Amino acid sequence: MTPFLLLFVALATASPMKRQATGQQEVLDDNGDGLVSKDEVFAAMSLHEALVALDRDGDGFIYLPQIIELWGVSDQFYLLNVDGDNHLTFREIENGMTLSDFYDQFDFNGDGTLDAPEAYQMHYIHDVLHPPTPTAAPNPLDANGDGRLSKLEVLSHITYDEVLLALDADGDQRLSEEEIRVLMGSETTDFMDDQDNDNNGFVTYGEAHSHRMNLGKIFDRLDLDDNHYLDDGEGAGFYAVYVTHQTNTGDITDPVTG
Repeated sequence: MTPFLLLFVALATASPMKRQATGQQEVLDDNGDGLVSKDEVFAAMSLHEALVALDRDGDGFIYLPQIIELWGVSDQFYLLNVDGDNHLTFREIENGMTLSDFYDQFDFNGDGTLDAPEAYQMHYIHDVLHPPTPTAAPNPLDANGDGRLSKLEVLSHITYDEVLLALDADGDQRLSEEEIRVLMGSETTDFMDDQDNDNNGFVTYGEAHSHRMNLGKIFDRLDLDDNHYLDDGEGAGFYAVYVTHQTNTGDITDPVTG
Protein backbone atom coordinates (compact mmCIF):
# COMPACT_ATOMS: atom_id res chain seq x y z
CA MET A 1 0.00 0.00 0.00
CA THR A 2 1.38 3.43 -0.92
CA PRO A 3 2.22 5.99 1.81
CA PHE A 4 -0.63 8.16 0.49
CA LEU A 5 -3.17 5.37 0.96
CA LEU A 6 -1.73 4.50 4.37
CA LEU A 7 -2.30 8.12 5.38
CA PHE A 8 -5.89 7.93 4.16
CA VAL A 9 -6.56 4.77 6.15
CA ALA A 10 -5.11 6.36 9.28
CA LEU A 11 -7.25 9.45 8.87
CA ALA A 12 -10.39 7.51 8.00
CA THR A 13 -10.17 5.40 11.14
CA ALA A 14 -9.30 8.28 13.47
CA SER A 15 -12.03 10.06 15.38
CA PRO A 16 -12.40 13.66 14.12
CA MET A 17 -13.10 14.76 17.68
CA LYS A 18 -9.55 13.83 18.62
CA ARG A 19 -8.31 16.50 16.24
CA GLN A 20 -10.27 19.34 17.80
CA ALA A 21 -9.18 21.43 20.70
CA THR A 22 -10.58 20.39 24.05
CA GLY A 23 -11.01 23.86 25.54
CA GLN A 24 -14.39 25.19 26.59
CA GLN A 25 -16.37 26.43 23.59
CA GLU A 26 -18.96 29.17 23.66
CA VAL A 27 -22.18 28.18 21.91
CA LEU A 28 -24.46 30.32 19.79
CA ASP A 29 -27.64 28.59 20.99
CA ASP A 30 -27.25 30.04 24.47
CA ASN A 31 -30.50 28.70 25.91
CA GLY A 32 -30.11 25.23 24.38
CA ASP A 33 -33.54 25.13 22.74
CA GLY A 34 -32.17 23.97 19.38
CA LEU A 35 -32.99 27.29 17.72
CA VAL A 36 -30.88 30.40 17.10
CA SER A 37 -32.70 33.65 17.83
CA LYS A 38 -31.79 37.17 16.77
CA ASP A 39 -31.04 38.07 20.39
CA GLU A 40 -28.52 35.23 20.59
CA VAL A 41 -26.84 36.40 17.39
CA PHE A 42 -26.85 40.07 18.48
CA ALA A 43 -25.21 39.07 21.77
CA ALA A 44 -22.53 37.03 20.01
CA MET A 45 -21.34 39.19 17.11
CA SER A 46 -21.58 42.33 15.05
CA LEU A 47 -22.15 42.33 11.31
CA HIS A 48 -18.54 43.39 10.78
CA GLU A 49 -17.29 40.48 12.88
CA ALA A 50 -19.45 38.08 10.86
CA LEU A 51 -17.91 39.39 7.63
CA VAL A 52 -14.40 39.04 9.02
CA ALA A 53 -15.18 35.40 9.88
CA LEU A 54 -16.40 34.78 6.31
CA ASP A 55 -13.34 36.44 4.75
CA ARG A 56 -11.15 33.34 4.90
CA ASP A 57 -8.32 34.77 2.74
CA GLY A 58 -8.26 38.10 4.61
CA ASP A 59 -8.52 40.28 1.50
CA GLY A 60 -11.49 42.27 2.79
CA PHE A 61 -13.83 41.07 0.04
CA ILE A 62 -16.80 38.71 -0.13
CA TYR A 63 -17.30 37.04 -3.52
CA LEU A 64 -20.39 35.83 -5.38
CA PRO A 65 -19.76 32.09 -4.70
CA GLN A 66 -19.64 32.84 -0.96
CA ILE A 67 -22.97 34.68 -1.10
CA ILE A 68 -24.54 31.77 -2.99
CA GLU A 69 -23.06 29.34 -0.46
CA LEU A 70 -24.45 31.41 2.43
CA TRP A 71 -28.00 31.94 1.20
CA GLY A 72 -28.47 29.64 -1.78
CA VAL A 73 -29.16 32.51 -4.20
CA SER A 74 -27.21 35.41 -5.68
CA ASP A 75 -29.82 38.15 -5.17
CA GLN A 76 -28.09 39.92 -2.31
CA PHE A 77 -24.77 40.06 -4.16
CA TYR A 78 -26.29 42.11 -6.98
CA LEU A 79 -28.39 44.27 -4.63
CA LEU A 80 -25.35 45.18 -2.51
CA ASN A 81 -22.76 45.40 -5.29
CA VAL A 82 -23.14 49.11 -6.01
CA ASP A 83 -20.01 49.44 -8.17
CA GLY A 84 -20.69 46.34 -10.28
CA ASP A 85 -17.32 44.64 -9.78
CA ASN A 86 -16.74 40.99 -8.93
CA HIS A 87 -16.78 41.31 -5.16
CA LEU A 88 -18.44 42.99 -2.21
CA THR A 89 -16.46 45.13 0.18
CA PHE A 90 -17.35 45.11 3.86
CA ARG A 91 -18.53 48.71 3.45
CA GLU A 92 -20.90 47.80 0.62
CA ILE A 93 -22.46 45.10 2.75
CA GLU A 94 -22.64 47.21 5.92
CA ASN A 95 -24.14 50.15 4.01
CA GLY A 96 -26.79 47.87 2.48
CA MET A 97 -27.87 45.72 5.41
CA THR A 98 -27.89 45.43 9.18
CA LEU A 99 -27.07 42.37 11.26
CA SER A 100 -30.84 41.83 11.52
CA ASP A 101 -31.11 41.82 7.70
CA PHE A 102 -28.14 39.44 7.51
CA TYR A 103 -29.89 37.09 9.95
CA ASP A 104 -33.16 37.26 8.00
CA GLN A 105 -31.45 35.92 4.88
CA PHE A 106 -30.98 32.60 6.71
CA ASP A 107 -34.58 32.47 7.98
CA PHE A 108 -35.89 30.70 4.91
CA ASN A 109 -39.29 29.81 6.39
CA GLY A 110 -39.77 33.28 7.86
CA ASP A 111 -40.72 32.13 11.36
CA GLY A 112 -38.33 34.52 13.13
CA THR A 113 -35.86 31.90 14.37
CA LEU A 114 -33.22 29.70 12.77
CA ASP A 115 -33.70 25.95 13.11
CA ALA A 116 -30.79 23.54 12.63
CA PRO A 117 -30.71 23.49 8.79
CA GLU A 118 -31.08 27.27 8.61
CA ALA A 119 -28.52 27.99 11.35
CA TYR A 120 -25.53 25.89 10.31
CA GLN A 121 -23.75 28.74 8.49
CA MET A 122 -24.38 31.05 11.44
CA HIS A 123 -22.93 28.42 13.77
CA TYR A 124 -19.86 28.29 11.50
CA ILE A 125 -19.42 32.06 11.70
CA HIS A 126 -19.81 31.99 15.48
CA ASP A 127 -17.31 29.15 15.89
CA VAL A 128 -14.71 31.04 13.84
CA LEU A 129 -15.20 34.06 16.10
CA HIS A 130 -15.24 32.01 19.31
CA PRO A 131 -13.01 28.96 18.81
CA PRO A 132 -12.20 26.64 21.71
CA THR A 133 -9.01 27.37 23.60
CA PRO A 134 -6.36 25.53 21.57
CA THR A 135 -4.47 22.74 23.30
CA ALA A 136 -2.70 21.50 20.18
CA ALA A 137 -1.36 22.88 16.91
CA PRO A 138 -4.13 24.40 14.77
CA ASN A 139 -5.63 22.49 11.88
CA PRO A 140 -5.63 24.79 8.82
CA LEU A 141 -8.40 22.88 7.04
CA ASP A 142 -10.71 22.77 10.07
CA ALA A 143 -10.51 26.55 10.47
CA ASN A 144 -12.72 26.88 13.54
CA GLY A 145 -11.34 23.84 15.35
CA ASP A 146 -14.69 22.13 15.89
CA GLY A 147 -13.51 18.74 14.65
CA ARG A 148 -15.70 18.73 11.53
CA LEU A 149 -15.57 20.31 8.09
CA SER A 150 -18.14 22.74 6.72
CA LYS A 151 -18.54 23.41 3.02
CA LEU A 152 -17.17 26.91 3.52
CA GLU A 153 -14.00 25.53 5.11
CA VAL A 154 -13.40 23.11 2.25
CA LEU A 155 -14.18 25.58 -0.56
CA SER A 156 -12.05 28.27 1.08
CA HIS A 157 -8.94 26.10 1.23
CA ILE A 158 -8.83 24.08 -1.99
CA THR A 159 -10.36 24.05 -5.48
CA TYR A 160 -11.81 21.13 -7.40
CA ASP A 161 -8.90 21.20 -9.87
CA GLU A 162 -6.43 21.10 -6.98
CA VAL A 163 -8.28 18.09 -5.57
CA LEU A 164 -8.00 16.28 -8.91
CA LEU A 165 -4.26 16.99 -9.06
CA ALA A 166 -3.81 15.74 -5.49
CA LEU A 167 -5.68 12.52 -6.26
CA ASP A 168 -3.72 11.88 -9.48
CA ALA A 169 -0.87 10.03 -7.76
CA ASP A 170 0.83 8.90 -11.00
CA GLY A 171 0.32 12.18 -12.86
CA ASP A 172 -1.32 10.63 -15.91
CA GLN A 173 -4.20 13.15 -15.89
CA ARG A 174 -6.80 10.48 -15.26
CA LEU A 175 -8.04 8.95 -12.03
CA SER A 176 -8.29 5.25 -11.36
CA GLU A 177 -10.85 3.76 -8.99
CA GLU A 178 -8.10 3.34 -6.38
CA GLU A 179 -7.09 7.00 -6.66
CA ILE A 180 -10.68 8.23 -6.43
CA ARG A 181 -11.38 6.03 -3.41
CA VAL A 182 -8.93 8.11 -1.34
CA LEU A 183 -11.47 10.95 -1.39
CA MET A 184 -14.79 9.32 -2.17
CA GLY A 185 -14.64 6.17 -0.02
CA SER A 186 -17.97 4.34 -0.18
CA GLU A 187 -19.21 6.79 -2.81
CA THR A 188 -16.47 5.76 -5.29
CA THR A 189 -18.57 3.36 -7.36
CA ASP A 190 -21.38 5.86 -7.83
CA PHE A 191 -18.89 8.60 -8.75
CA MET A 192 -17.21 6.33 -11.32
CA ASP A 193 -20.58 5.37 -12.80
CA ASP A 194 -21.53 9.04 -13.13
CA GLN A 195 -18.26 10.45 -14.46
CA ASP A 196 -16.53 7.63 -16.40
CA ASN A 197 -18.36 8.50 -19.61
CA ASP A 198 -16.55 6.01 -21.85
CA ASN A 199 -16.59 3.20 -19.24
CA ASN A 200 -12.87 2.53 -19.53
CA GLY A 201 -12.26 2.34 -15.78
CA PHE A 202 -10.70 5.80 -15.51
CA VAL A 203 -12.03 9.32 -15.01
CA THR A 204 -10.12 11.95 -16.95
CA TYR A 205 -9.95 15.53 -15.72
CA GLY A 206 -12.47 16.47 -18.40
CA GLU A 207 -14.83 13.70 -17.34
CA ALA A 208 -14.43 14.74 -13.70
CA HIS A 209 -16.00 18.07 -14.64
CA SER A 210 -18.82 16.52 -16.66
CA HIS A 211 -22.44 16.45 -15.52
CA ARG A 212 -21.78 19.78 -13.73
CA MET A 213 -19.67 18.05 -11.07
CA ASN A 214 -17.82 20.41 -8.72
CA LEU A 215 -16.33 20.48 -5.24
CA GLY A 216 -19.58 21.54 -3.60
CA LYS A 217 -21.36 18.50 -5.04
CA ILE A 218 -18.49 16.26 -3.89
CA PHE A 219 -18.98 17.65 -0.37
CA ASP A 220 -22.70 16.89 -0.54
CA ARG A 221 -22.03 13.30 -1.65
CA LEU A 222 -19.72 12.75 1.31
CA ASP A 223 -22.18 14.34 3.76
CA LEU A 224 -23.95 11.03 4.28
CA ASP A 225 -26.16 12.20 7.16
CA ASP A 226 -27.10 15.47 5.40
CA ASN A 227 -26.23 17.60 8.43
CA HIS A 228 -24.21 20.08 6.31
CA TYR A 229 -20.92 19.03 7.93
CA LEU A 230 -18.38 16.31 7.26
CA ASP A 231 -18.00 14.58 10.62
CA ASP A 232 -17.69 11.09 12.08
CA GLY A 233 -15.10 10.19 9.45
CA GLU A 234 -16.96 11.65 6.45
CA GLY A 235 -14.22 14.26 5.88
CA ALA A 236 -11.24 11.90 6.16
CA GLY A 237 -10.68 11.95 2.41
CA PHE A 238 -10.47 15.74 2.33
CA TYR A 239 -7.83 15.70 5.08
CA ALA A 240 -5.76 13.24 3.05
CA VAL A 241 -6.20 15.22 -0.16
CA TYR A 242 -5.26 18.46 1.60
CA VAL A 243 -2.01 16.95 2.90
CA THR A 244 -1.05 15.99 -0.66
CA HIS A 245 -2.11 19.39 -2.01
CA GLN A 246 0.13 21.13 0.52
CA THR A 247 3.02 18.86 -0.43
CA ASN A 248 2.45 19.58 -4.13
CA THR A 249 2.52 23.35 -3.50
CA GLY A 250 5.48 23.24 -1.13
CA ASP A 251 3.45 24.01 2.02
CA ILE A 252 3.89 20.80 3.97
CA THR A 253 2.08 21.78 7.15
CA ASP A 254 0.11 18.70 8.21
CA PRO A 255 -3.57 19.67 8.80
CA VAL A 256 -3.81 17.06 11.55
CA THR A 257 -0.60 17.62 13.50
CA GLY A 258 0.15 21.19 12.43
